[in-house]
Amino acid sequence: MPVLTRHAIVRANQRGVTHRMLDALIAWADVEAPVGGGCTALSFSRRRLKDRTLRDELGAAIDRLASLAIVLCDDTGDVVTVLHDLGGGAGRRYRRAH
Repeated sequence: MPVLTRHAIVRANQRGVTHRMLDALIAWADVEAPVGGGCTALSFSRRRLKDRTLRDELGAAIDRLASLAIVLCDDTGDVVTVLHDLGGGAGRRYRRAH
């Protein structure tokens, strides 16, 4: 179980993200993007989401994970925030370094 900051707890609750989903992102994510401030964003690639083993492991939750990303502190491994990564400019600051 990852350690969540207070901000991450609030965001996860607002977005209906379960601990199981967070664990899956940490364990199975294949896209890592440095986002600055000593943090890295984790998410799933489309290719990874098609993986049979992952689909069997996560079941219906895989559809929700397709648009989810988490930001981790590189030093502590704490989850800093949870967000919907929908592409576009709204989440861009979490997908690449400044």
